Amino acid sequence: MKPEKLILTVVVNGSPVELEANPNAELRTVVTHALAETKNSGQPFDNWKLTDRSGNPLDLSAKVGEAGLVRGSTLFLSLRAGVGG
Repeated sequence: MKPEKLILTVVVNGSPVELEANPNAELRTVVTHALAETKNSGQPFDNWKLTDRSGNPLDLSAKVGEAGLVRGSTLFLSLRAGVGG
């Protein structure tokens, strides 16, 4: 049986975007899609960090389902400290 996709909100530098995410996909896939949707292509991938609502950094190699995310979860994608554009 195919896993049900989750709808996640990713806030990229203050701009929220809703994305479908496969629970078996790595979080780096979510980051790639969020950056593409918000047209944030000016910074290398490694300059971004993904955090939960509490500000805890998330491991981008973790699977969406393993990260404890559920339908409606909100994540925050921002530039790492010291990186500017």
